[in-house]
Amino acid sequence: MTFTALSIITIILSLAAVVATFVPRIPAVAAAYAALVCAHLAGAIYVDAKILIFWGVASAIVLGLRVLQPKALVMTAKGLPYVALATIAGAAIGYMIAPTAASVILCASAGAVLGAIAYMRTPAAPCIAITSSRFVEYLCAKGLPCVVTTSMAAIAIASLI
Repeated sequence: MTFTALSIITIILSLAAVVATFVPRIPAVAAAYAALVCAHLAGAIYVDAKILIFWGVASAIVLGLRVLQPKALVMTAKGLPYVALATIAGAAIGYMIAPTAASVILCASAGAVLGAIAYMRTPAAPCIAITSSRFVEYLCAKGLPCVVTTSMAAIAIASLI
């Protein structure tokens, strides 16, 4: 299998997006969407205009929530490694279960929730009940960007393989 320059750029952007999920100051979703566009331009059969529109809207939602949420919550890195690692593990498991976008998204979402729950159980975490609205706000601030970014990166890489 021969990789073109666009395929290599897709892989680099996907890996950069996954690494950027650990840094709250960088909107990693932009790099993941760029990787998806590069995969489309590289000739990935799965990534067509409908997929690009769907993930473009998802990226816009993530960026919009980033603007609307409290700045302190968006910029804090507390608990982000838990959520990001669990999301990446969930996406990988989802791809191993069934190499479909639905499986990757569902398992990445489950991983984000489990990662947030794991963080809330640590002594360093704030005392937030898992059933409270503050937990949902935390999950939207940390989990949703991780899920969207990781899912797009996984789909971009998987569509080239």
